[in-house]
Amino acid sequence: MLDFSIDPDFQAKLDWAAAFVREEVEPLDLLFPHGGDPYDTRNTKARAILRPLQDQVREQGLWACHLGPELGGPGYGQVKLAYLNEILGRSYWAPTVFGTAAPDTGNAEILAMFGTDEQ
Repeated sequence: MLDFSIDPDFQAKLDWAAAFVREEVEPLDLLFPHGGDPYDTRNTKARAILRPLQDQVREQGLWACHLGPELGGPGYGQVKLAYLNEILGRSYWAPTVFGTAAPDTGNAEILAMFGTDEQ
């Protein structure tokens, strides 16, 4: 049987993520209404706003949650990722802010499993 319970420490992280996405990230969807804006590295205004938000996510230990600790993420596993991704799915910007934007997530996972040290 699968256990979908959430431990109190991770629930606190989910609560922080929900408030952060609602208050800090979702407004970016209105400031930059084009779906591709989070990925446009030439958009200097968006990049200036993005980096400090990413730093806050890192401080909370929620950066690149799909990766294990050996690759810079916390390695939370699929159940915790599902709960976090439910929150991140509210905004075009959230995956970029949290370091989980496609195609980076899939590429990072493939490199983690099959990549060489050089890669």
